[in-house]
Amino acid sequence: MDWNKFIRELFRLATPYLKQRGDLPHAQVSHRYALRLLEAEGGESSIVEPAVILHDVGWSQLTPLQIRIAFGVRAGGEEAERLNRIHEQEGAAIARQVLQSLNYNPQWIERISSLIERHDSGDQPDSLEEKLVKDADKLWRFSPFGFWNEIERQGLDRNELYRFLLARYRGWFFTQTALKLAEEELTSRGQEQPPQFPGPIENA
Repeated sequence: MDWNKFIRELFRLATPYLKQRGDLPHAQVSHRYALRLLEAEGGESSIVEPAVILHDVGWSQLTPLQIRIAFGVRAGGEEAERLNRIHEQEGAAIARQVLQSLNYNPQWIERISSLIERHDSGDQPDSLEEKLVKDADKLWRFSPFGFWNEIERQGLDRNELYRFLLARYRGWFFTQTALKLAEEELTSRGQEQPPQFPGPIENA
């Protein structure tokens, strides 16, 4: 298998499912963080990379109103939790279908689907791969593109998101590499002025 070709094809197949919440840049940025975490921490890329690319495809099964209730800094309560679980469960099912269409290793498919089904709700990872997926997902909010994108997408004040991340990041991450990256990125975001948003991120 040509791995780079496989990753490009996986992004292509995931893209229609990522439109509902505008998540293609999120998947791309999180994937880049995943590569950095894999390099520093180890782990099985055949599990981590597909899981990170596909982890949010389940939002495609919710309406815009349901997404607003379930997602973001201001989300909370039982209904938000219920809808968030739907996106995890539906995402796991979609990921399984996509990977099966590519004749991916069945054992890897089951592990990937399992990670996606608890990528937000599970707080006790049972493998290094799960830690890396969760950490790469959260690092998006600290990234140059992700931080300002979430301010715009969620209708937040810059200081609101900054304070939210500052108050929580030390307890969020499972790897030392992710924690260090978050600290570095948060320092940079605190010194930035709002950018002009670039066009779509190109897949590397």
